[in-house]
Amino acid sequence: MELTDREHDVVTSVWGEDIPRNLGDVSRRQLVAMHDRISQAVQTAYVDNDEESLTVLLPIERKLVTVLHDRL
Repeated sequence: MELTDREHDVVTSVWGEDIPRNLGDVSRRQLVAMHDRISQAVQTAYVDNDEESLTVLLPIERKLVTVLHDRL
């Protein structure tokens, strides 16, 4: 599953280092860790009522969950 340019920029910012655009190329351990960080960012955006951030973060979280689910 591919990240859009904007999603890739956000994940790279949250993760702290560049990651492949194709989430299928990311290890399971890294996907779980990225999901944890993105989920924390989603929670913060909800608390801050930051709708703009949520419009980017929620699709990323969904993609991470989908890729992890497909690996089961």
